[in-house]
Amino acid sequence: MPQATLQAWLSLYAAVGVMVALCAVLAMIKTAYDYRLGTRKLPTATVLDKVLVAPRLWIRWQINYLLGAPAILGIAIYYAHYLGFDTLVDV
Repeated sequence: MPQATLQAWLSLYAAVGVMVALCAVLAMIKTAYDYRLGTRKLPTATVLDKVLVAPRLWIRWQINYLLGAPAILGIAIYYAHYLGFDTLVDV
C-alpha cells in the first residue's frame, strides 16, 4: 500500500472518529435538553416505570444519535472526495 493511501485512510478514519464523538456528545446534550424542557417525560409512577428509566433514556439517546448519521455520512463522503477517491482506492 502506498504511503499516500495509508495517510488518506488514517486521515479519513480520524475525521470520522471525531465526528462520531461529537455526534455522541450532542445527542447526549439533546436528550438531556428534551427531558429538562419537558418535551419528553419519564413516567415514574410504578416500580416498573422506575426500572425502565435507563432503557428509555438509552433509546432516546440512540434516536438522537442516529439522527446525526446522515450528516456524518455526508461529511465523510465530502472529505473522501476532497482526499481523492482514486487515492483511497489505490490499495
